Formats: sequence, C-alpha cells, structure tokens
Amino acid sequence: MTTSESRNSIRVLIADEQQVLRFGLAQLLRDDPVLRVVTETGDLEGLERAMREFHPDVVVVDPYSDAMKGIEALNRIFSLASNVRVIIYTSYAERLQVVTALELGVSSYLLKQVSLESFLPDLQKACSGTTVISSDAASMLVEHIQHNVNRMETDKNHSFSVRELQVLEKLVKGMSNRKIADGLSICEATVKFHVHAILEKLGVRNRTEAAIVALERQIIKH
Repeated sequence: MTTSESRNSIRVLIADEQQVLRFGLAQLLRDDPVLRVVTETGDLEGLERAMREFHPDVVVVDPYSDAMKGIEALNRIFSLASNVRVIIYTSYAERLQVVTALELGVSSYLLKQVSLESFLPDLQKACSGTTVISSDAASMLVEHIQHNVNRMETDKNHSFSVRELQVLEKLVKGMSNRKIADGLSICEATVKFHVHAILEKLGVRNRTEAAIVALERQIIKH
C-alpha cells in the first residue's frame, strides 16, 4: 500500500477473544482497497492499548465475553475515541444487549450466524459508515420499541424515553454526568446528549431548573 493509499484508507481494529476468528476477519478484509486492518486483540487490556497506539477509525468487536467484559469494553472504546465507529460482531442478540449497545453509540450490530455471502458486504458497508443491523438484532430493536409504546402513559411522561427518564431521575438527585454514566453503564457523551434533550423537552435552561420542573410536574417523584 502506498503512502497516499494509507492516508485515504479506513483503519480497522479487530477485537475478539477467538484468535481464529480474528485471523479470518483480517483475511476477509485483506483485499479491500479502502479498509486496512491495523491490528487485532483478544482482551480488554489489549483493546485499550491498541486504541491508544493505532487510533482506528473502526473497531469490530465482540464485547460479550469474559475477556472483553461486556459493556465495559464499549465504554472504554468511546472514552478513548468518541467519534470512532463501533461494529459489534457477535453471536448474541438479546433485546437488552442490542438496545444498550445502540444507545451507547454502536453504529452497526452484525451477527456471526450469517452466510459469508451476506456478511462480507455488510461488514464493508458498516466499516465505510453505513448503519447495518442484522435481521435478528433489528427484530429485537422493534420489539423494544413496541414494548415502550405499550407502556406509554397519557400524561407528559410519554414524551420522554426510558433512558431519558433514568437520566432525569439521577439528575434530580444532583448527580454529575460522570456519576450518571457510571450508574447507567453508558458513556459520558451519551449522558450529555440525553441531558440536552431533557432540557429542550422541559423548556428549561439548566439542570437545576430541570430538576425543579420534573418534581413540580411529578415526572420524577420523591
């Protein structure tokens, strides 16, 4: 690869505890003219080191293993590079896992139980910036949305998402963005996004006013 090609390429980091799988993914992407696998790793510590050393544009990761420690891996990635594209490549598609990952900022959710013919194009599109969600994971997302719709009340609470209400409840308690993030196992940038949305929906200027209005309207109860 020439220096010019290297500058224009998309740097990809592969993180999975299975060495054979990491090797296979790297081989699949080897001939891609744009995607360049810069390194691969099998555990959380190696993932953090690789993020600091190689500054990838894309991380392809299966966080759901003892070596990666689940959501902690995603939080580490986003804390080191908030703009990085994270593609989950996993065998697991539980509703909570899918929804939490997307709320954290994961851009694509791919499952390992697919054919090579469909997987490689999806991976290439996801690495290049297109959001791709495998059909099983998408079904879980739709199920989550339908579940929340069914739980909506007719009062003003219905304008807030479940996550926004969780953030608002902790905001009323006077917790900082960092403590809210730790308590909900999400990144601080995601908390800031939800706080901004909450202020807009309440029509207030700051966190103090948001807490007062939330209590007055009984959106959050003591």
